[in-house]
Amino acid sequence: MRATLLLLSVLGAAEVGAQGPTDTTVRVTGIVKAAREGPSRWGLFLPATMVVHRVRISWLPITGEARGIANHQDRFVEATGVLHIATDSGGAVVVALVDPGVQEIDPSGIVRRDVRLSLTQRAVVTFAVEPSRFSWHDSAGALTGVRPVLLFTLANQGDTPIHLIFPRYDVFCMRVHSLDGTAVDTSWTIRLPGVQNTSIVMGGHLRELFELPPGTAPSRGRYRVRVELCAGSEYGAEATFEVTG
Repeated sequence: MRATLLLLSVLGAAEVGAQGPTDTTVRVTGIVKAAREGPSRWGLFLPATMVVHRVRISWLPITGEARGIANHQDRFVEATGVLHIATDSGGAVVVALVDPGVQEIDPSGIVRRDVRLSLTQRAVVTFAVEPSRFSWHDSAGALTGVRPVLLFTLANQGDTPIHLIFPRYDVFCMRVHSLDGTAVDTSWTIRLPGVQNTSIVMGGHLRELFELPPGTAPSRGRYRVRVELCAGSEYGAEATFEVTG
């Protein structure tokens, strides 16, 4: 099964004010992704964008040596390295994270659930919303471009494989509802054409990333979101998040 469905371009608060080519040591968090184009093979999607020369940066290319970076693909990580900032001949901002050290970390507000269906069927579900507190609009009312991501993992810790069958290719069932009394209660499914069944071997895992549609949490307030496998609701978890604007 594919590792990733959707990735993000998210709201941030950090600002780097550079006037010329600049190198500075930074620590950033993001999701490791293989680059689709350009000279860099890897990069980070940032849960908090950097503002460089008044430009929001949500994709940070990784250059130089990044040992073991492939082992962190589609993982939420903390990366420490030299941030190189420059402008190209057309005046566009060009940034890159050079020779970073990378370690996997848990997103804020991560939820863990132990699932025990029998003595031999045991699993752990982890789930988080990243970022867990965000705004669709800035102080001037303009769209921030935030696209929150739901991170779901099912790890088989039992003594037998987990066998799952997905009728109509409906793999993940989602629901968002408001905790502040507003009339928001939205359900939808993630359909993966061609995926009718899968098996998670002993010690194996299923990991997916999803984008949270803006219409599911359109206004300020606190919300709860649940993600579960449509083939087995016991393999699910809930997390909360807050929309501030």
